[in-house]
Order: sequence, then C-alpha cells, then structure tokens
Amino acid sequence: MNSNKELSWDDLNHSYQPSDFSFANTDEVESAYEILGQEDAFEAIRRGLRIKSNGYNMYICEANNRRIDQVIMNEVKSLALTESTPMAAGYIYNFHHPEEPLLVELRTKDARMLQEDLEELSAFIINDIPLLLETEEVRSKQDTIIEEFELIKEKCFLEIEEKAQEYQMISKKYNEGIHFAPLDQEGKVISKKDFLQLPLAQQNELMEKIILVQAYADDLIAKLVKQEKLYLEMYDEVEQEVVLKEIGAVIKRLKEKYEQYPRVQNYLNDLAQDILEHLQMIVRSESSQLEAKKDIASLLIDQGREKLVRNYGLNLVCLPNEEGAPVINDYDYPQLSLTGKILLDTENNMISSDYTLIRPGLLHYANGGYLILHMQELLERANGWQNLKRVLRTGTIRVEGNEELGLSLVRPIKPEQMKAHLKVILIGSQQFYEVLSSYDEEFKELFKIKVNMKEEIGCDKERIEQLARVIKGISKEEGILPVSTEGLLTLVSLGNRQTDHPKRIPGNIDRLIDILREAQVYAKGQIEAKDIEEGIKKRQKYESYLQERLDESINDATYLLDTKGERIGQVNGLAVYNIGELTFGRPIRITATTYRGQQGIVDIENEAKLSGSIHTKGIHIITGFLGNQFAQEFPLSLSCNICFEQSYGPIDGDSASSAELYAILSSLSERPIKQNIAVTGSINQFGEIQPIGGVNEKIEGFFKVCEQRGLSGDEGVIIPNQNTKELLLASEVIEAVKNNKFHIYAINHVWEGVEIIMGTEKEKVISEVQEKLRKYNV
Repeated sequence: MNSNKELSWDDLNHSYQPSDFSFANTDEVESAYEILGQEDAFEAIRRGLRIKSNGYNMYICEANNRRIDQVIMNEVKSLALTESTPMAAGYIYNFHHPEEPLLVELRTKDARMLQEDLEELSAFIINDIPLLLETEEVRSKQDTIIEEFELIKEKCFLEIEEKAQEYQMISKKYNEGIHFAPLDQEGKVISKKDFLQLPLAQQNELMEKIILVQAYADDLIAKLVKQEKLYLEMYDEVEQEVVLKEIGAVIKRLKEKYEQYPRVQNYLNDLAQDILEHLQMIVRSESSQLEAKKDIASLLIDQGREKLVRNYGLNLVCLPNEEGAPVINDYDYPQLSLTGKILLDTENNMISSDYTLIRPGLLHYANGGYLILHMQELLERANGWQNLKRVLRTGTIRVEGNEELGLSLVRPIKPEQMKAHLKVILIGSQQFYEVLSSYDEEFKELFKIKVNMKEEIGCDKERIEQLARVIKGISKEEGILPVSTEGLLTLVSLGNRQTDHPKRIPGNIDRLIDILREAQVYAKGQIEAKDIEEGIKKRQKYESYLQERLDESINDATYLLDTKGERIGQVNGLAVYNIGELTFGRPIRITATTYRGQQGIVDIENEAKLSGSIHTKGIHIITGFLGNQFAQEFPLSLSCNICFEQSYGPIDGDSASSAELYAILSSLSERPIKQNIAVTGSINQFGEIQPIGGVNEKIEGFFKVCEQRGLSGDEGVIIPNQNTKELLLASEVIEAVKNNKFHIYAINHVWEGVEIIMGTEKEKVISEVQEKLRKYNV
C-alpha cells in the first residue's frame, strides 16, 4: 500500500476546539450588527454613492439576503441624511389645456400647505359661499331690487289696463302674452258670435282699436323685459360682489403666500379667472320671485359645482420627508409600479381621466434621492426593466397611461413629465448581470458601478469570534437562545460544508441563522452542538425518502454492490444525490468489458440516451488517454462497453472518468480491483487526476455503506489530491481514520490509483494492457 498517499487524522482534523476561545457561549460576547467579510464591498458602495454623474447607478451582485439588504439600506440612509431634501411635486389642472396636467414643485412644507389651502378654498366655495349669500344685508339688497322691479311691473300693467279701458276693452293674460277683447255698452265681453253679427264697419273699427291697444301693450312689455334683465343683473351683482370680495381676498392671500413659485402664481391667476367665468355656477339664488332665476341656480349648483372645484386642487405625487434625501426600497412598496399610473373615471358610462387620478410610482417617491430595486422583482413588473431604462436614459419620469389596455378614452390625459434626479441601486445575481451585459448594450452605460458581495468569506479564529457577536445581536432581536462555543463551532463546520472549504463560510449566513432557529426547539438554556445536529436531522428527514430507499436496496442486496473481495472490470464509483436541501453520496457499480473489435469505447449510458454531454466528453478523454499511452506503435484496436450498473436515470459529469478507466484497465490487464476501495476523480488525456465536487458527501456515502456492513479496516476511498483542502468530514469518519478503520488516499495521477486499487506496481499493469491491445491488433 502506498502510505505516502494516504491522509492521516491530522490531515482531516481542521476544526478549532472550544478551548481556543475565551467565551463559553454567545451571551459572553458583545452584540454586533454587521455583515461578515464584506468590508471591501461596502467601501465600494460608499464610494459609488458619492458619484453623482449621469450613468453612475449601481449594480450590487448579491444573492437574496435580507440582512445585507438592510445594511445597504442603512448605508444609503446615512448618506441621504447629509444631503438636501428635494422639492415636493404635484399635478394641477391646466385651465388652457385640460388634457395636459401641469407639474408644480414646492418645498415639502409649502406643498402640504398649498394642498390644504386649495382644499379649504373648494370647501369655502361649496359650503360657505351659500351661507354668505343668505345674510340679512344681501337679502335686503336683493329684496329692494325685487320690490323696485315689482313696482315697475305693476305700473306697466296698470298703464296697459288704463289704455284698454280708454278703448272700452279688457285685457287677459296668457302664457304667450296679453290679449285684448272688446266690451259692449253693458261692459260685457263681446263674444265671437256677437262680433260676427255686427255691421262690418263696426267690426273694422273694433279691430283697429284692438291692434292699437295691442301695439301699445307690446311696446310696454318689451320695455319691461329689458328692465327685468337689468334688474336680474343687479340682483346677480349683489351676489357676485359678495363672492368676488370674499374669494378675491382668498386668492390675494394665496398669491402673497406662494409668491416665490411662479407656476403657482400663474395657476392662481387662471383659477381666479375660472371663478369669474363660472360665477353663476358658484352663487346660489333661491328667489322664486324672479321667474328667470327659479331653476338655473339649483341645476348648476347641484350638478356642476363639485365638478368645478375638482379643478381647484393639488394632487401630490412626490412628498419627501424634510430630513435629507429620500431612500425608497421596492420591498416596502410591492404593489407600486415604477412610473406610476393613471386611474380611470367611468362616470356616465364614459371612460375618462383627469389630473386627480394620477398616481405616483417608486420613481416619484425616490426622485431627488435613492431607489433600491431588486432585479427579480423588477423583471416581474410589467415592462419594469424597459421603463427603468427609459427614465435613466431620458432623465424624465413619464406616468404610464392606459393605452396598453386598449382603452379608448373620451378625455385621455398626458401629464407633464417630471425630471428624474436620482441614483438607482439594483441588487441581483451575477447571472442577471452577465445576461444584461451580454444582451443589453445600454446596461453598462446606465449602471457604471458594479459591486460584488463575496459569496464565500474566510473563516479564521477572528471571523468565528465576529460571527459569535453577530449571532448575539440577532439573538437579542429575535429572542434566540445563546449558542455554546461547541455549538458555534458545529455551526461553522456546517458553513464550511456549504462552501466545501474548511476555512470558508457563506457570505450569506441566513441559512446558518435558520439552523439556530430550528435547533432552539430542542435546546434547554443554550443551543448545544447536539441541538443543531438534531435540528439538521429532523429537517433532512422530510427529504430523505430516496436516501432511505437506496440504503434499503443496498442492504437487502436488491442493489448489487460489493465492498469486499476483488473483481475484474468492476469498480465502485461514487455519486452525489441532491433532493431539496439534502445532499448525500452513495457508491455505484461501474463495469467494463473489453474484447477484440473496432468499436472503441461504447458508453452504454449514452447509447440509452441517459448520459449528458460532459459525461460523453469524459469517455472521449479516456479514449485519448488509452491511445496516447498504448497506441504509439500500433493502432488502438479495441471494443469496450462501459456501464453504470442499475442506473436508470440521467447521468452527467466527468467525476467518474477515473473509475471508468480503472475498470477498463482491469478488464484489459485481467487484474482484479479491490471492492473495498471506492474511487472518484476526473482525468485528462495524460492521466492526471482532476478535482471534483461533492467530495465530502461521496466519502461519507461509501463510509456509511461499509460501516453498516461492518468495517474490516481495509475500506477506503481514492480522491483527487486537489480536493484535500475541501475535506470537512463527519466526526465518525475522522474517528475511523484515526483508528485505522477507514482510509482516504489522495492521488495526482491515474497510475497512483492503479497501484492502490489493484495492489500491484503500475509497470505490470501497463505491460499487461499493452500486451492485450497488441493481441487485439493482430
């Protein structure tokens, strides 16, 4: 046995001991609220935030990690507090072009006051103006006007009546006017029958009198109508004078209050003019004495006044706090769109909209500050990425209308676009970054700052102490029990397994904290190593169905697997299975048969369409090795079948290529392979062993099978030498190695493995294979 290639207990035992630390549990350390190992990334973030030029938005490569998100948020907020507060913004009615609402910008405090002032103005118009018109002074003036007009009207009809009497006639009022009828000597109205029996001369005389009196009356009535119009105007002027005086005072006060905002000044001027043009809608006249006034007021007031004052308001879409620049995180507003939207009004069966139905988006809230977006959420928003690009490219925020819904609006609106002044911080995976960089030429121009959060961080003694402080901080927030030092080291070892490195843990420790949350269920007083192991065991139990079935098949010999003795052309390879969060390894029998022929190496998995492209590549590499090693003097003439026995699912990867080669060399040399040794590792065409993934799971998988069958002390595993730095084996495996019950061999070349697994010098195997291939070539 080549003991110089065998790993010792010292090679496998990388762990710190509880005695290496000055604390017994995390309660004995200070609390910390930091992110482990990301100092360089956060320095890059702080530096990037201070670059204000166009295009210097930021992309942070980071897996979904709420703790890192929160620290990023805190960093941005810390800087934002030192910056000036942007102007608030809102939409107002455009009196000249109602379909194009105007944008006004004011200081936050002034924006709130203007909105309140306009609301008060509207309430004043609706509620207070009618009351002002009901005062004794107003009523007295209007009553005087009515009385004067009634006297004039009475005098008019009296004169008409006198004229009728002068010509011996009587007047009668109808809806269409005044008509006259002649009287006889007794003062009775001459009927039509009697009139026709009169002599013709007398008839003509009476008709001339009727025409004369009618003309006289019509003239007086016409003058009365003109006077009535004048008196109506006088009546209205009493109300208008009150309204203009009161509203004029309000408008004047508002103009003085907001004199520093030219657009507000223009708006108030337009508003005042609009009030003048709609005074009849604003005032209320309930006099029933003037016929022309009876229904106009109620009709216009009831149906139009609310619509009128709807135009007298401010729809705020951006109202930043008065302490620094705004910082908006899309997680806090999951239902909010990026650029806002325009709601619809379906009153009277018509689809329309106006400035009051404009709703802001994330970009409005963040304007003048910082917007933190997550790439996954951005892509799930309708046209999210395209809308964001447009805003960053054009520098304006356009509120989205309803055109995409295919709706034809009676009164569509196009709000004035807001100028965009903000920095966008986009958080997403490295994969998203690469896709955007490759397929969107504008991406790197708009996001010139890239920050990489480390997926893995170093884990020395100082880092473990830092982790203890962070756990203490989280424990205080969530009420998690303290963790013993032994439990902490167990947690670290789990982190090491996640990174496949004894000196590294994930940059995202969320999963480790989840393990503590689950272990707390089994803990008493503090979380121990056994509590963590119990929590892991319980979690994996729900996902271990396949593992249990596979173990049953191995134990009852349904799945054929030898762990003792020797076999020609048969080797134990190692496979890794992933089910949810459960990852485990198990041995798999690989066999090879060789015979004379020209077929070369036939991959049965490939023939059955069960192998992937990388596995197929591994088979071609084996052919290259055999040709380079044995076919320098004669052509490689060989037929060989290679098979993963009792494997009925897809197979891919090249980590079994060394095991496949050992099976072929065994078949050709007729040298048996030890079945108590399992193999993993890929090869290149020169026979060099290359590293593979899942080395810990593979070793532990074979160890478990051998342990269940009873360890004889000869069992072991051959692995690539490069994988030794990744070994983080279960304590029972390390203990078995320490007691010389299990062996781990680390090799660099296939011939080293041949000597271990066949128990003979490589030269003998090379000679025997050479001789067999020479025979095949004859």
